[in-house]
Amino acid sequence: MTQTDPLRDLIRSTLDFYARFDWQPELTGAAKVFQEEVAELLEAAHEGSNKDHIAEEAADVMVTVIGVCQAAGVDPQLLIDQLYAVVAKNNAKTHETHIYLDGKIRRRHPKSS
Repeated sequence: MTQTDPLRDLIRSTLDFYARFDWQPELTGAAKVFQEEVAELLEAAHEGSNKDHIAEEAADVMVTVIGVCQAAGVDPQLLIDQLYAVVAKNNAKTHETHIYLDGKIRRRHPKSS
């Protein structure tokens, strides 16, 4: 059975999309599109009634993140590696190490400076 990797598939599809149109994003334009997509996601989430629409807007945000990274010269493998590093870091957080405070999961004992 073939195992899929949705993140790699999304990055490959996005880069293929750019290549199909012989276009490479530049940072200012990619950032603008990202901000527009984030605004659309937040609007859909605040409306809250159409879960398919919220998921669609979230997927658009993910695609635009790839565009921002591409415009900034971030290698796709580095993006993948960092995503999995965040997953591992989040998986390691427990109620003993972190607390929910002020709308964010924070360290119980902040690192010393």
